[in-house]
Amino acid sequence: MYTHKHVRVDAFRKLKNSEGRFKEWVSRDRQGLLSLYEAAHLAFNGEDILDEALIFATKNLKSPSIIQHNTNPNSFQKQIDFALRFPAWKCVPRSLARHSIDFYSEDTSQNQKLLMFAKMDFNMVQNLHQQELYEISG
Repeated sequence: MYTHKHVRVDAFRKLKNSEGRFKEWVSRDRQGLLSLYEAAHLAFNGEDILDEALIFATKNLKSPSIIQHNTNPNSFQKQIDFALRFPAWKCVPRSLARHSIDFYSEDTSQNQKLLMFAKMDFNMVQNLHQQELYEISG
């Protein structure tokens, strides 16, 4: 289950330069940009910096240059496409976990043991849910 920790909007101001634009390095940090995109969706009314962050992150995630320096461009492009269609806050956590496992399994720098445990955990919980569904529907 997700637990959301409240982050002060001021923390996002550190990502901007003196002219009020997002710093150049933010657009080059692929994973950071994806995280900024997801975080910006959790904005409350009046948090204009997060509205700006969402526009900035979306524009940069859709840019072909975001994939150029990736060791596994196809996998990261799938991850971006999924995030743009289904931001994490809109997803059922189990579905998001399943997609995250798929994306991580295509990552060339994956930790095999971590991946194995993630798959095992997912399958065990899925099995438990199936058993519970069988019991209540039977």
